[in-house]
Amino acid sequence: MPIVSKYSSTQIENLVNALLDELRQQQATTELSLMCLGNAVSHIVNQNVPTAKRAELVQQFCLALTDSITTKA
Repeated sequence: MPIVSKYSSTQIENLVNALLDELRQQQATTELSLMCLGNAVSHIVNQNVPTAKRAELVQQFCLALTDSITTKA
C-alpha cells in the first residue's frame, strides 16, 4: 500500500528547492551541504521528538534515505 503524505508534492518540492537554492547560493560543497543538512535534521529531531522516540524515528529516517538512493532491480 503506498504511503500517502499529508503534504502536497508542491509543498515538498518548493521547500526542497529553496533549501537547495540556498546551498547553491552559498557555494556549499557536497561535504558542507551534508554536514549542514545533518545538523538541521539533528536539531529538528532533538527539538521536536520526545527523547524516547528519537532512536526509532532516526532509524526509520535512515531506512527511507537508504531506500531513496538504492536502485531497485
